[in-house]
Amino acid sequence: MIGIDGNEANTNIRVGVGQYAFNLLWELYRQNKKENYYIYLKEKAFSDLPPESDHWHYLVFGPKFLWTKFALPLHLLFKRPRLKLFYSPSHYSPAFSPVPTIPTIHDIGYLNYQEQFTKKDLYQLINWTKSSIDRAKHIVAVSIFTKNELINTYQIPPEKISIVYNGVFEPPQISQQEIQKVKRKFKINSPYFLAVGTLKPNKNYPFLIKAFSTYLKSYSSKTLSYQLVIAGKKGWLYQEIEIVLKKLGITHEVIFTDFISEKEKWALYKGAICLVIPSTYEGFGIPAIESQSIGTPVIASSIPSLKEVLKDSALYIDPEDINSLITAFGKIQDNDFSEKLIRKGKEQSSKFTWKKSARDLSLLFQQLL
Repeated sequence: MIGIDGNEANTNIRVGVGQYAFNLLWELYRQNKKENYYIYLKEKAFSDLPPESDHWHYLVFGPKFLWTKFALPLHLLFKRPRLKLFYSPSHYSPAFSPVPTIPTIHDIGYLNYQEQFTKKDLYQLINWTKSSIDRAKHIVAVSIFTKNELINTYQIPPEKISIVYNGVFEPPQISQQEIQKVKRKFKINSPYFLAVGTLKPNKNYPFLIKAFSTYLKSYSSKTLSYQLVIAGKKGWLYQEIEIVLKKLGITHEVIFTDFISEKEKWALYKGAICLVIPSTYEGFGIPAIESQSIGTPVIASSIPSLKEVLKDSALYIDPEDINSLITAFGKIQDNDFSEKLIRKGKEQSSKFTWKKSARDLSLLFQQLL
C-alpha cells in the first residue's frame, strides 16, 4: 500500500508542480494492476482526477491549515491503512511519519536566488525542503541537474536520489479555426513570439521584453509587425515586469494572457513563431518539450537544465546578453533553420512522456518496498 499527497493535483489551476502531480497520478492509475494507492487530500477530489477503484482510493480530512505539518502526520500515525511508502510530488513531506517518505525536488533555485522570493515563501522553501530531505528514505529529482545540485548542496549520497523526468502527453489536434479563436480572444493580430510560465523572477521576462522591444524597433514595418505573448498567471515580485513594460511604451505589443486552459495553451504553441524560454534558472522546462512536440521551435537559455533536456534541438541564447536574443528572434524565422529545429525537437520531445515517468516512478516504488 502506497500513499500519495494529491493536493498539488487537486486544483483547477495546475502549473509547474501541479501539472507534474496531476499527470503522474493519471498515468499511475492507468498503469496500475495490483498495487493499492491511497491519495491523501485536504479537500474533496476534483472530478477530473482518476475515479476510485479497487486499487485507487481517496482519503479526505482536515484541518487544512498547515496540513502537512499536523493533519497528515497524525492521520498516518493513528489511522488506517498502514502504508509501506508515502510519496510527495512536491518538496514537502509530512512533518513526521511512521512510514518511509519520498519527496520530489524540482529545483533548489530558492537557495541561489533568494532575492527573488518573498520572506515567507523563502523561509518555507528552505526549511520545509531541508526537513523533507533529511527525513526521506529516498528522493526523486526531475533532472540530472537537480540531482547534482542536491548532492553538492546537501551532501546526499547519489544512490539515494532517482531521476523521474517530466513528460508530455501526445499533443492534441489543433485546427486553424481554434488557433484563430484563441488569437481573437487575446487580441493577437500579428506574428508572435510566445513565452509560457508563471510571471516570476527566474523566468527573466524583463530581459525578454527589453530584447523584444529592441527587435520590434529594428525589424517591424508598416506592413509587418510582431507581438510578444506571455502566457502565465502572476507570480511573486512581478512588479518589475510592469515597470519595464511602461517605460518601453509597448503595452499594446506585449500581451499577458494570465492563466490559460490546456486547449488555449496548445493553440498558442501551434500558432507561434517559436517558444522563448529566457530563464536564468529552471529545474526542467516543460513548456519547451510541449512546444517541440506540437512542431514549434524553441529559443532557450544556455543553462544546464535546459541543455540537458533539449540537447541540440533548440536555439540557445545567453540569458544576460540581450543581443543574443535579438539575433535569435531573426534567426528562428529562417525557414530552413526553423524546419531543422522542428525535426530535431519532435525527436527529442518524444523521449519524455508521462507514461515513461510513471513507469520509472512505479519501478522505484517496487525497489523500495
